[in-house]
Amino acid sequence: MVMSLEEQIKKAKNLLEDKYLGSVHEKRYIHILGVAKVARELAEKYGINPEEAYLAGLMHDYYRYESEEEMAKLLTPEAISECQKCPILYHAYASSAAYLKLIGSSEEIAEAIKYHTFGKVPMTKLGEILLISDYIEDSRTYEDCVKCRSLVKRGLFYTAIYESTLHTINYISSQGKEVHPYQYQVLATYKEKMQVELLNIIKEALEKVRATNIKIYETKEVSPFYDYMVVASISANRQSEAIKGYLEEYIEGTPFKIRSTEGEGTSWYLLDLNTVILSLFTNEERERVDLDKLYSHLKQISVD
Repeated sequence: MVMSLEEQIKKAKNLLEDKYLGSVHEKRYIHILGVAKVARELAEKYGINPEEAYLAGLMHDYYRYESEEEMAKLLTPEAISECQKCPILYHAYASSAAYLKLIGSSEEIAEAIKYHTFGKVPMTKLGEILLISDYIEDSRTYEDCVKCRSLVKRGLFYTAIYESTLHTINYISSQGKEVHPYQYQVLATYKEKMQVELLNIIKEALEKVRATNIKIYETKEVSPFYDYMVVASISANRQSEAIKGYLEEYIEGTPFKIRSTEGEGTSWYLLDLNTVILSLFTNEERERVDLDKLYSHLKQISVD
């Protein structure tokens, strides 16, 4: 008989209590409940089933302290071979198999649990949520975890995944250990996604001061120095200073930075945000320079 989601959650909690409460690993139980709580909250925010996310959180570390020999009993030879190369994967792969054996049959939940340690491209939204929830739940007090928690609260979800992956890679490297290929794949993918979040910040700042005719060009094909050019029209120089102020406020505490500015107080004001260049023109100067014609063959990006 197939259990309801409510029954699956109840069974998972009972299993966890039997395994962790009153043991030397009781703190792990607090962490697991914390991950499940954050996963449910993020699922509600991003429009997926919150109880499935909660269940994934409950089961993600179920086999955290079992021996490799015990965990291997649940795994295929291929999975065992992969885990032998990177032992930290054992508990994630085994917890995923334990979920399917003991609790439920959702392949999406099983996959999220399996790859919650490093992630794997592509990830479902549930996979993304479990990955970052494991990093930012409240009992994590490391500085990097606190920073990523703040990013998530501000809506910079993909930026948080990028930053958490980068911090993890740096830590593993500092220990003289080998970084898993999945981590590099996640890092590259979410670097792209975090840039979209930066473009959203820029667009919001532009709209706040009523800049007009906003266009975003993808410039990767023509420039090795930046990936996007944002062009917008302003009617007065004070708008450009206001935009700079809003951007500085929005990106405070994020990895985004305004590297430099040019043309302050002129009809063409440029802000360099590393991978994104923002060009603000008066209408007359925009027509004269005509960047839009120069970039007319490039892909335009629509962000929301």
